[in-house]
Amino acid sequence: MTNPSHGNPPVSGVPEGISEELFAATWEKLPFGLCLVDERGAIIAVNPAFADLLGYTRAELVGAMFTMLFPPEASVQGLAAHAAFLAGDNTALKSFGAIIHKSGRALFAHTTDARLMLAGRAYRLFSLIDLAREAQTEPQLRQLQRAESFAAMASEVGNDFNNLLSIILGYTTFLQDPGVDSSRAATAIDGIEKAVTRAANLIKQTLYLSRKIEPTFQRAHLDLLVENFCQMIGDSYGKQLTLIRSAEPALPPVAVDLYQINHLLLNLCQKSRDLAGPGGRLEFAVSAVAGAELSKKYPDAREPKYDLLRIRLTPPQSTDQDTLETFDSAALGLTERVRDLSILAVHSIMSVHRGWLDVSALPGELVFSLYFPVSPEVEAAPAVPATAAAAPAAPRSERVILLVDDEETLLHALSHVLERNGCRVFKARDGIEAVEVFRLRHAEIGLVLCDLGLPRMSGWEAFMKMRDLVPSVDAIFMSGHLEENLQAEIIKSGARGYLQKPFAISEVLAAVNRFFTTGS
Repeated sequence: MTNPSHGNPPVSGVPEGISEELFAATWEKLPFGLCLVDERGAIIAVNPAFADLLGYTRAELVGAMFTMLFPPEASVQGLAAHAAFLAGDNTALKSFGAIIHKSGRALFAHTTDARLMLAGRAYRLFSLIDLAREAQTEPQLRQLQRAESFAAMASEVGNDFNNLLSIILGYTTFLQDPGVDSSRAATAIDGIEKAVTRAANLIKQTLYLSRKIEPTFQRAHLDLLVENFCQMIGDSYGKQLTLIRSAEPALPPVAVDLYQINHLLLNLCQKSRDLAGPGGRLEFAVSAVAGAELSKKYPDAREPKYDLLRIRLTPPQSTDQDTLETFDSAALGLTERVRDLSILAVHSIMSVHRGWLDVSALPGELVFSLYFPVSPEVEAAPAVPATAAAAPAAPRSERVILLVDDEETLLHALSHVLERNGCRVFKARDGIEAVEVFRLRHAEIGLVLCDLGLPRMSGWEAFMKMRDLVPSVDAIFMSGHLEENLQAEIIKSGARGYLQKPFAISEVLAAVNRFFTTGS
């Protein structure tokens, strides 16, 4: 008996010619996935349903090791369990991990395994049913899917944090050496800052993925969203990445949650900066795609029209060959890595928008392709992110700030940086103290920079009391909680901005400079 990629086994009681035709039809048409794996763990054959359920083409799967379908930490255990199963141990596969879709999400799936003897060799045939497709509307199922996704990420997140803490502790020990010179101290400080930034990004991704707030869709034009985004990040990224924009004329609008799209773009921009380094080039191009054409790649693409946002990253032209090879390897790894938190968050956002993210890599470039369905029926709304919607005001010459935070170290660090950059700073450590300082100094204070989570009186309550004193008071809020509705309400209520902790102090400085320059 041969395997399905080379021939078909006879079916008992059926003439041989019909048997082969019946086997081929069954293999090709079954609605659940089938995968045949040899003794070494290599995939010999898959049926179309299996490839479709996992988001791969059959060519990508056949010949690969089956362990690519599972979390990386399960590879060694998986191969040992596979060998034990083929040797006759029916319990070997009971504790095996979840199967991972190409996009990075863990499938909520039912699998069964069977041993086959084909031409004197042992094979494993396992079937796969994606239960999410069987019960898309069940809220309990969606919760289980989310739980399984977090379980699949837990090991990687823990490993990344341990690595980052080791880096920070190593540099801290280095700085404690009384003989360290200023150059090596600067290198250590830079290393600590980068490690903390990476840790902050991990926290942001996990907070985002755990959110419970429902999206608020508005009608918007992608080219305008990209234009606003590039203006918003110009201070932070303009010196590191060259940002290029282009768009086809008269593109139809799409339905988006403005906060989520900004979050998505920021994730991809940060990932691009990390990969390319200073001098990289990031091109944003918006174009139209017919739904019939897109459905060849994504069968669930049922809308007649889609907008495509293609983001193309290239490293600096002066990049040497070794660095270019490192870039290409990292870019290729990003297309294959199933649990990168930044990319997983983008996949999650695109799923909410009934769209798709495709990541592809060629020598010297990395391309993110985002497909959004055109939804003209959505009620019209401004296509500007809430954080950028405040009307410009006259430039301000007096840079006087009331800084409010109960974390003493952060309060000191922020006030130090702001004062070094030409600001005069009044400080308060809780809401009641902030209101009192404002009552005495409101004629001088041009901006209140305030944490929301304060003892004795919250930052929001303090702001309301300040407004009773001076209705035109301007404030930028800081918070460690990721609550989109709260942010929107704060902006609607007259605040000039919202800074999500953890942040780099340079982000705070950029927001303050923008306010005193433009009033927004």
